[in-house]
Amino acid sequence: MEFLKNNYEKVILSLVLLGLAVAAVLLLTSVDSEKRALEEIESGIIAAKPKELKLVDLSTNEAALQRMLKPVSLRLVGEHNLFNPVQWKRMPDGRVFPLRTGREIGPGALAITQLTPLYLKIEYEGPGSGDAQQYRFKVTREAEKSLSKRIPTTFSVTTVGGKAPVFVLKDMKPKENPTDFVLELVDNKEQVVVSKDKPYVSVAGHTVDLRYDPENLKFIGRRLGDSLVFAGDTNKIVAITETNVTVQATSTTKRTTVAYAPAP
Repeated sequence: MEFLKNNYEKVILSLVLLGLAVAAVLLLTSVDSEKRALEEIESGIIAAKPKELKLVDLSTNEAALQRMLKPVSLRLVGEHNLFNPVQWKRMPDGRVFPLRTGREIGPGALAITQLTPLYLKIEYEGPGSGDAQQYRFKVTREAEKSLSKRIPTTFSVTTVGGKAPVFVLKDMKPKENPTDFVLELVDNKEQVVVSKDKPYVSVAGHTVDLRYDPENLKFIGRRLGDSLVFAGDTNKIVAITETNVTVQATSTTKRTTVAYAPAP
C-alpha cells in the first residue's frame, strides 16, 4: 500500500498511456475495416451492370410546342360577343332581331330584285315634205329624267352640220338621195351610222327595283337621282350600273353599294 501511495501518479499515467495505446490499435483496426468495406462497395458499384433508363414521355411537351408554333387566332371583332356585344333591334311591327354584321338594317339591307336597261334610240324615218330637203330622225331617250323628254320625238336636219338636241349630222352617203347618215352624239362625241334599216341603239342608263325586307318595303322602277326613305333616313340613288346600285344617306353622306345577284 505504501508503494501505491508513493507512486499513484505514475500508476495513473501508465494506465492512461495503456488506454491510449489500445485506442490507437483499435482505431487503426477500425480504419482498415472501414477502408475494406468502402473498397468492396466501390468495386460492387463499378462492376454492377447499369439499368437502362426509361424513355421519358415528351408528347405533352411536343404538343405544347406545336400549339406555340401555331397560335390560336382570337376573334375580337365581328360575331365575337365578349368585346362586341350584339345589339338587338325592335322593328315597328314588333319583330326583334340581332344586328350581327351591321347590314341587317339600313342601306346594307337593300336588295336588288331587277335591273332594267334604258335605251337611247335614233331611227331614220325618211325625207321630210316641203320645198327644202329634210331628213327626219325619231329619237327616243328612255333615260331622261323628265317624262316629257322620254316620249319619242322626231327631229329634222337639212344639211351636213345640222344639229338636233342629241346629235349633229356629220355626213351623208351617197350625196344624192342619201341612205346612210353619220351622226355625232352630243354627249360623248361618238360617231355612229344610221340608215333606214339600221337604227342606233345603246344603253343610256337603268331603272332598278329594290326591296327592303326589315320594313317590307319595295321600290319599283327607281332611277338615278331618286330618293328612297327607309330605316328613318333618306337615301339618294347616286349611281346605277348593270351590276350594282350606289345610294347615299342624306344624314351622313355615307355611300353604300348594293350588288346585283340575279336569280339563276
